[in-house]
Amino acid sequence: MRGNPLQKYLDDESFHLLLNRGFLNERAIRDLYIKDRYGKLKEEARPKEIFQIIQEEFSYLSVETIRKIIYSKKCFHSNGCL
Repeated sequence: MRGNPLQKYLDDESFHLLLNRGFLNERAIRDLYIKDRYGKLKEEARPKEIFQIIQEEFSYLSVETIRKIIYSKKCFHSNGCL
């Protein structure tokens, strides 16, 4: 992941300012990027191949971790998910 993965939402200057000041969660941004990347590659390759492609880009993550990121659903309710 290079540059600003949130370009749809933030210009580069704002992104780097917020990131440098600690207002952005790098892990959440990485996970969003991985999910978006998976969605783009889904029409070109099988899931097993996509996991390997993403794992090459994020070598510190296991394929199993990438799978969990892609298939996880986040819950933002304060009282838990229904």
